[in-house]
Amino acid sequence: MKKVYNIVDQKILIDTDFDYKMDDAYNSFLECDNNYDVKYKFNKINELENNLFLESKKLHSKNLIQIYDNKNGYLRLYLNLSQQEPYGYLKEEKSDNKEYNVYIDLNKNVDVNTFKIFEMIGLESYFCKKNIFILHSSYIKWNDGAILFSGPSGMGKSTQADLWNKYEGCEIINGDRSAITKKDGVWNAYGLPFAGSSRIYKNVKNPIKCVVVLKQAKNNNIRKLSPLEAFKYIYSQTTVNDWNKEYINTIINLIEEFVKEIPIFMLECKPDNTAVQLLKETLRGEV
Repeated sequence: MKKVYNIVDQKILIDTDFDYKMDDAYNSFLECDNNYDVKYKFNKINELENNLFLESKKLHSKNLIQIYDNKNGYLRLYLNLSQQEPYGYLKEEKSDNKEYNVYIDLNKNVDVNTFKIFEMIGLESYFCKKNIFILHSSYIKWNDGAILFSGPSGMGKSTQADLWNKYEGCEIINGDRSAITKKDGVWNAYGLPFAGSSRIYKNVKNPIKCVVVLKQAKNNNIRKLSPLEAFKYIYSQTTVNDWNKEYINTIINLIEEFVKEIPIFMLECKPDNTAVQLLKETLRGEV
């Protein structure tokens, strides 16, 4: 079963020797041709190579994922939720390879669907090698550009996106995640096929007008952040593989450049139309 997905202008070939359930979230990202930039080959196994992990150094363990240093690269070991036992792993070379191998034991208690497939390939790591980073944000299209609402979970990103949709007719591209990269001198936001609980995911690219860092408040207030202030907020909401120094350095360099070139605002706001109008008036004079 071979399928090519176009995500952030990267053609990703998923090659499996087994069928899996297709998630509607990925439909708009499917490509018709067989050309690809990177290939992930999924291989069925009957049991894990325990020696492979015994001979490797554990670097990270969180949320049913364990990371090992295997000298030649990293191993991502995945555990199932019900029994907390390993069901598969990704071999991730440190060099910029075009092909990677994923191994999965289908006898384990694991539901294999498109979401699970993409969870296992560690896409943020491949993106980083292509100077792409993923920001925790709600992404809307306004005046042929992207506004990204960012902040921790529960801060009101989806609420503000919904308000702009309701009062300004703005299209919501993704309710929880945006991919960001610079192409031909322009910073662009891309929709992704994963969006948390919002279930809003569209394969759309727009030049970024601004990022709005949100804080809940009883009264509305907005100010433009300095690059130093902005870096702290953007980095804290960016997907980072903190066990990989090269990854961290790349992300730091990308964000440092990003916050110098894109307006970053702090919006303390109420969850109503007054917040929309305040931001709209501010943007008229800034972007």
